[in-house]
Amino acid sequence: MRTYAVYIRDARYSVPSLAFVDVRADTLVADLARRKLEESEHHLAVEVLDGETLLFRVARDNVE
Repeated sequence: MRTYAVYIRDARYSVPSLAFVDVRADTLVADLARRKLEESEHHLAVEVLDGETLLFRVARDNVE
């Protein structure tokens, strides 16, 4: 199992939320990020980090 840091940019707040998630398979972390993005209409983007390395970012169509 591997632990990732997940930052969630939310339109209601100026600071992203931080969550630590344990994922059994590395291939599942992208799925988890997409689900986090879709949890709320206010979620604008989700960034997944392994340690201090940004692995990827998913965002709504109108968000950079």
